Amino acid sequence: MTGAILLTSLVLPVAAEASTISGISPAQAYTGTTTGMITITGSNFNTTLVTVRLIKEGKTNITAAISSHTSTSIKCKFTISSGATVGSWDVVVVNRDGSEVVDPNAFTVRRTMTLSSVNPSYALTNNDSVEVTLAGTGLSDVESMYLFNSEYNNITAVIDDIDSTQVVGTFDLIGVDIDTYKICIEDSFSTVKCGLSFDVLSDEVGSIEVKSSPSGAKVYLDSVYMGITPTTVEDVEPGSHKVLISKTGYVDSIKWVTVKTDSTASVSADLDAVETAATTSVPTAATTQTSLKANTVKVPTPWPTNTATPAASVEPFVIIGATAAAFVLLRER
Repeated sequence: MTGAILLTSLVLPVAAEASTISGISPAQAYTGTTTGMITITGSNFNTTLVTVRLIKEGKTNITAAISSHTSTSIKCKFTISSGATVGSWDVVVVNRDGSEVVDPNAFTVRRTMTLSSVNPSYALTNNDSVEVTLAGTGLSDVESMYLFNSEYNNITAVIDDIDSTQVVGTFDLIGVDIDTYKICIEDSFSTVKCGLSFDVLSDEVGSIEVKSSPSGAKVYLDSVYMGITPTTVEDVEPGSHKVLISKTGYVDSIKWVTVKTDSTASVSADLDAVETAATTSVPTAATTQTSLKANTVKVPTPWPTNTATPAASVEPFVIIGATAAAFVLLRER
């Protein structure tokens, strides 16, 4: 009896240990991108064939491209479409034998960060409170904003407000070098986005007061729009500048002005109306049509070239005159 029990125990299959997922790195990606290499660690993965998917209820699965795998590690990449749903996704590893392991809400799809504008786009050095608004998309997880130039240390802002479309921060520019910087942001996943330019200008500046007659003209300083007359353009660097004053229906006025530190230069323009040529209607002369009369004169028929021309008939008066002349001649003899 004991031997039978022992034999039965020998033929029973040994159950395979279930797979487990212990970690995913990195655990996030952005819409419209293909991820870098993602490593999934765990245990008891099939060594011959596995499939990795991102799953979210009601959404199309995102299947990974497997690069390599062992029983404890899988390396793969995901291609996230621009229309993928933002939020948490389950990570599922499917073994060749059909068994699978799920790590719920383990991967986050985020909206791609974009930068569209910065306002203002410049400030004066030695100003300890410069508020800057950076606009874009996918900015909800931004943790820092800073000015970058490889020649200097980063200048980090104090974040005042953040939402998905903008970041508002304040910079301290005391002692900051005059130069052009890139404005950058970094989110909670250490993703950095740079691109827009920010100029730090000299604090030795002046201003220009601009007037025009009529008022309401556009003002351009060195080809940059500055407002409508009357206006005062502040924070202008010392030196020579071109001021263009433009109003629809009037001839543009261009003035050159020299700006000095801590002083206000004045520009005034009397705009001349654009001359328009008077349009004169030229009457169109009536066209008189004259009907040509038909020619009724008969054209004589020429004599045939081989027919002799008949002798002209002698008129009776000619004969009488000749007879009278002869009679007078005889009497004189």
